[in-house]
Amino acid sequence: MNTIEEEALPTRRRRRRYTEDFKARVVAACQGTGVSVSAVALEHRLNANLLRRWLDQAEGRLPKR
Repeated sequence: MNTIEEEALPTRRRRRRYTEDFKARVVAACQGTGVSVSAVALEHRLNANLLRRWLDQAEGRLPKR
């Protein structure tokens, strides 16, 4: 008798892909004075570090991938 129930394997998370238009709109939302990058990231359900990378890329400090 098998007492361990077979559990379904969890599905693998897929990496999200964002369009250039979406990135541009979110970056533009961060351009105002006194705007919190963290708040904009939370509003769009993004990681703040990812948004910071997009900002650096938009300002030419990092090469685009």
